[in-house]
Amino acid sequence: MVNWLHISDLHLGSEGAITNMMRDELPGYLKGLGVKCDYVFCTGDIRTANVNPNIFTNEMAAYLKSICEAVQTSVDRLYIVPGNHDVNRDIDGRQNAIKKVLYAGNGYYKPKEGVIEQEDMSVIMTGENDFVSFLGWIYDEDRLKLYGNPEKPHFNIVTEHFNILHVNTNIAYARGQESNDLYVGTKFLYDAVRTLNKNKPTILLSHYPVTSLLQGEKKVISIMLQHNGVQLWLAGHEHDHVLQKVHYISSLQAGVLRNEQEVHSSVLLGQYDPTTCMCSVYAHKWFDEGWAKYPYVDLDNTPQDVFSINLCPKMNNSVVIPQDVEQAIDGLTLNVNVDLIQKEPLPLAIQSEHILVRTALLERCINILNQGKVLVIYGPLKIGKSILAEQIYKCRPKTAIYDSVPLADLEKNIKILIKEGKGGESVLVSTGALNLNIAGLDDSRVCQIEVPLLTVAETDELVNTYGPEQNLHMFIHTLSCGHPVLVRTLCEYLKTNHWRLDEKHFSNLLAYNFDYNLSRAMADLMRTLLADTTDRALLNRLLIVNGTFTEEDACKLAGIDPTIDEPRMRLNGLVPTWVMPVDNYFKANPLISKLWKPDVPEQTFKDANLVLAEGILTKKRVLGEHDVLNYIIYSIRGGADDNAGRMYITTLMKLDDIGELTHGSLLCKLWVDIPLPEGMSIDVKIGVRYLQIALIKDLSATQRSFLIKDLKDNVSICTDAEKIPIYSSMIAMICWMDGDIDGGLSHYHQYMESKGDDNKLLRTIGDAKLVFDNNIWLFLLLLSNEQAFIDWLDKFEADNIEYSHSDHVICKCCYLAIERLWRCHLVGESVNDRVEILFRILVKAELKHCSELAIACVFAIMEIFNSERRYEEARSLYESKYPEYEEMTFAQLILNSSMGNSYFRDVAEVHVHALDYFKRALSIADTELIPNIMLHVKQMMAYVIAETDTNAAEKELEEALLYVSNVKHRIDIYEYYQCMGELSYTYWCVGNRQKAIEKLSECVRFVTNDLLDGKEKFAKSFICLLGCLIIKYQCDLDNKPVPKDQAIPHHGMFTENDLSSFDNLYSEDRIYTSSYQMCQLCKIVGLRDLASEWAHRTLDACKKRGEVREIHYLLFLLLPYLIEENDKDAILFVINHTCEAQRISYENHPELHKENADFEFVEFHIVPLLMASLGQKLRGDDSGLKLIKKILDSYQSVNDSEKFELVKSVFNRTSYDKDYIAEINKLDMNDNYVVYICAYLMTAYQSEADYAFSLLIALLPMLEKQLTQILGEDIKSIINHFVTDFWKSKILTAPNEFKDYKHLREKGLPLIEEYEGKINQANHTMLIVSNHINILIKLNDSQEDWMDK
Repeated sequence: MVNWLHISDLHLGSEGAITNMMRDELPGYLKGLGVKCDYVFCTGDIRTANVNPNIFTNEMAAYLKSICEAVQTSVDRLYIVPGNHDVNRDIDGRQNAIKKVLYAGNGYYKPKEGVIEQEDMSVIMTGENDFVSFLGWIYDEDRLKLYGNPEKPHFNIVTEHFNILHVNTNIAYARGQESNDLYVGTKFLYDAVRTLNKNKPTILLSHYPVTSLLQGEKKVISIMLQHNGVQLWLAGHEHDHVLQKVHYISSLQAGVLRNEQEVHSSVLLGQYDPTTCMCSVYAHKWFDEGWAKYPYVDLDNTPQDVFSINLCPKMNNSVVIPQDVEQAIDGLTLNVNVDLIQKEPLPLAIQSEHILVRTALLERCINILNQGKVLVIYGPLKIGKSILAEQIYKCRPKTAIYDSVPLADLEKNIKILIKEGKGGESVLVSTGALNLNIAGLDDSRVCQIEVPLLTVAETDELVNTYGPEQNLHMFIHTLSCGHPVLVRTLCEYLKTNHWRLDEKHFSNLLAYNFDYNLSRAMADLMRTLLADTTDRALLNRLLIVNGTFTEEDACKLAGIDPTIDEPRMRLNGLVPTWVMPVDNYFKANPLISKLWKPDVPEQTFKDANLVLAEGILTKKRVLGEHDVLNYIIYSIRGGADDNAGRMYITTLMKLDDIGELTHGSLLCKLWVDIPLPEGMSIDVKIGVRYLQIALIKDLSATQRSFLIKDLKDNVSICTDAEKIPIYSSMIAMICWMDGDIDGGLSHYHQYMESKGDDNKLLRTIGDAKLVFDNNIWLFLLLLSNEQAFIDWLDKFEADNIEYSHSDHVICKCCYLAIERLWRCHLVGESVNDRVEILFRILVKAELKHCSELAIACVFAIMEIFNSERRYEEARSLYESKYPEYEEMTFAQLILNSSMGNSYFRDVAEVHVHALDYFKRALSIADTELIPNIMLHVKQMMAYVIAETDTNAAEKELEEALLYVSNVKHRIDIYEYYQCMGELSYTYWCVGNRQKAIEKLSECVRFVTNDLLDGKEKFAKSFICLLGCLIIKYQCDLDNKPVPKDQAIPHHGMFTENDLSSFDNLYSEDRIYTSSYQMCQLCKIVGLRDLASEWAHRTLDACKKRGEVREIHYLLFLLLPYLIEENDKDAILFVINHTCEAQRISYENHPELHKENADFEFVEFHIVPLLMASLGQKLRGDDSGLKLIKKILDSYQSVNDSEKFELVKSVFNRTSYDKDYIAEINKLDMNDNYVVYICAYLMTAYQSEADYAFSLLIALLPMLEKQLTQILGEDIKSIINHFVTDFWKSKILTAPNEFKDYKHLREKGLPLIEEYEGKINQANHTMLIVSNHINILIKLNDSQEDWMDK
């Protein structure tokens, strides 16, 4: 291995404590590394020019020698070029000479010619006299002669390993001309380049980097270096270490050896392997703790401590270099304002085994280039654009890669490439994309592909390259958001820690705080690539956002003091490098959002969070869980802890109220085992803790204990007498939850006695007041036996409790408590025992004047009597108890409802009595009282009305469905779909078949989704009940009676049956059969879009089933939909699946075996696909025909394999003509009819109009009839498209094949298009064409009739 050291910008002569320490410790550090270097490169600025005195000293030479000694090399292995500080810039005559040559754009120098007059050069080089003298203390006389020569300012030294090309970049350096406008004299440089040994790699040394040169100078030098295989350029000047690709050159800059702010003081160590030509470069940097290896060596800031370069030289015979520079320039065919064209492979940005080949993305890029288009690759920061470009180059070595093209130059460069005919061989890599319309370009010549974040599968593939010891793939993908740099970072950390994910490592990974250098690297990246401090300020504010944000959000954040001007323009400038567009939103690049914390003042940070919190409330009318959590986070960050707590309280109660406070909700995890924010007031803290204890069901014992203690601790701190009643109620609820009825009632009475002004209390605790007022009733829901109800009533004192008899919460608590008691808790008891228990509770409730509980008991007893057909007892109880409570709306609703049920179910009674009581129940004004009873009554009324007037029943059920569509009016979603099922049947009864099937479709879609998701509660019975409607509808449409073994639908079949009583009728095939039957129903009544949906759902059901079943044979009837959608994967699946299903059927039932099964397969599977494929072939797409060949090749013949070979032979031909048809016509048509069909279609496609017409008219009338009989009317759409597309193409491309062409073109073609979408379009098209065929065969009656349809 060959080792080298690169130092630069020593600036000796400048002093400082840290600077001196840094320089003094460097030799010892290098010596301690134990590296023996073969070369030391110094790229200038040995002295400091802006100090007094600014002279070279012997001590400076001694320091350089000490560096050489530290790395065990001699000074003759030290190679030096001068820096600008090493030149006497203002020496007499030098400035004037430079102005004469070229200064500020004026002068005689032209980069293409590269000539600087010798007289001027001699004067310019006098500025280096002191520098050359200084070198005399280091070098011998022979080496010294190479420096300061005005005839050869640049020179090459050939060593055993390298060409070391010394380039003097100070020639144009003058006051006012110091960067981006320098030149070196390309003629002089080419003289030095011609001395290179082409069999050795070249290291170019200069002080200024390539980026400091004039644009024209840079272009000429780039071409010159490329043609001569120069790939490594070492420089300095910018005082920061920079290792990056500048097109195909690796440009490396060492840092300054002086303490300066915001730069890396660093040196570079390189290791070159002559056998592989690979060179690895490492950075060593001065930290406050001393010298150490730096982990991020390139501008990619990937977690790699090595920058790798392939220094493989060009061989002498690989490139011919013209002798004159002008000739070299003129020999180029492409004049693009890009620094150079990539002709050789770019080394990977990360040379390791952890490079992912994104195959699909790569293939897409290759396909674009193969189409002859210019390809633009763009994407966010460090996403892998250059790696993708290199992979493209490896696949297509002749492709020119233009890397790091500024967005501002993109349009110009694309247009030049297109003008030069370089589409298909040019790839531009940029940070962003053009608007092609604005640029005057179109996607026929340019394609822009964004490099996206990694998919889950791609992340898995990259993680696997690290050899993970456990499956952490999804964790890594989620945490990295699929950014490749973050994936590698996480893998490196996990691998170092043996893939352990304990609490410590988990916390480190979540916060990305396991390597301080990550944030350092990100700071460097932002400073380098986002130089504008105002742009950085906006980005830092945007990083405060959790998730996505809008342009409006960005503007509001920019408006915070201190304001940021032009926020929209600045936001646009951050896209896509720092900010990624997502649909109509934006989000920060995961690389920056994960590795960088918003760098803003504390007050700005708070203000920004409050703006974001306010924005959530103003932008959205309905908040999701994610919005609520973000509001809470923003409020706490902004110092508004009470706002966060109040939002939490309100949301928890709302979710509980609508039954959506689910077990997995993040809100149920928030604050349950940690202290609340310190800035939150006592009132809000107590409200939060109380609701957590009261509403969150899945608390662990530890969490519950913690919350109760924290609640009591906060209550004990409170001294406000007005709030004591609130807290008494909270403690009461907790006592009840823990089974302490005495304690609960005691605290509840304290609350009622001391609560004071209701309005004032409402202002204090908001929505929580309702819970506090009613928690004695809520406690009823916890009771599960007779004694518990008796104990509760013993403590109940009606006179001491103020409440409304129509209060929703009270009525609902009593109704649900008794309902649960007799339906659930007493289910093991006999009917009589249940009735007796309820009567005892009723007596106690009446004694304690608890009217609501008494009414609930009466209702429960009546419902038990009704279910046991003891109707007289139910009515008797009603007559005895109803007068006591008839003024209460609760009694009016539920007792009249039960009375109506009694008359409806009693077959001996006239249903008009039931209707009477149902109307009484609905007469109450309060429709929100007990919603499930209200819904039930509405439905029962409809059923009664349906017996005499189905139209009126339809309106009643529509109202019922509207009522239950409100989530507040149902307990379970199935109540909604039960009502919809009833409405579907009613629509069918009144003759509205499309509406009936649309509603049925909604129901079947819902229940099949539930079954596929594993949600089986109610679903199995519900789909069986829906099956009754499906069979009924099918039989009615076919004018057939419902089979005797099938249940006949009736009103109330969904709502009046227990939705778990039919589970035994369910089988796994039910999803497939229901989906298939729905497809057929939709097709028959003309619901084509729904039919297509059910075709796909049938397909999905087969796939989910896993195994092939006999009944799956019917899948082939779905082919018309799939063929029209050109879904080739689905087509192939259906054909393979039905073939296997047919095979199983024949094995199980040999008597079903058909002698013509093979030909039926071709006619009903292949022929429709063939017509569609020929239509695609007209548009240049032959994928359909290839699919047919694939299917036929894999098909296993059921009948005569020799006959089937005849079919296959039709598709193996390359040409089709009259002679071929003559051969086909010799076959027996009855035995080979599908051979005829395929041969006629293929030959018609390749024939002139006359013959094509004769073949099609002979085929289509019979073929259409046969296909329609089996596949239905939908097949006509495929026939129509084939016939119409075929003749339209003929008319437009072969005018000589028609007579009276002008009339056909001007009149006939519009008439054909007029019939677009009509069922007889093919017939009409053939009729029009028949009038323009040059030689028309004689048509028979059936053919004439077919065309006249």
